[in-house]
Amino acid sequence: MKKLFAFILISLFVTPLFAESITNKTLLKACKDKAPGPLNFCYGFIIAASNAAQFYRNMVDVQDEYLHICFPSDISNKDIVDLYIAWAEKNPSVADSPAFIGVSTSFSIKYSCPDKNGKGEHKSKQE
Repeated sequence: MKKLFAFILISLFVTPLFAESITNKTLLKACKDKAPGPLNFCYGFIIAASNAAQFYRNMVDVQDEYLHICFPSDISNKDIVDLYIAWAEKNPSVADSPAFIGVSTSFSIKYSCPDKNGKGEHKSKQE
């Protein structure tokens, strides 16, 4: 039993060292694929990233010091995915970069938060 426990414990720490990061190129390819599997992966990855960003902002970064992404309340999942696709197509130089960074960057470019003075509502920058 101890050997099994040790094997599982080692696997949990060593396996991520050999994992490859999903790139913008891979994610964009999945997003453009019309098959259900790749499309579900695309939506799942991007929506999970947007949820993680909002969770972090609301629970950890309550002083708005690090994460400046503020989605409008009426944004749809399709809008978020379309935003990433448009950004990835305009930025082919980062195709081999990690997709999570690309997704986060596409969010922050379009949906940055209002300034610290609280002036104005949601600001939407040009891409």
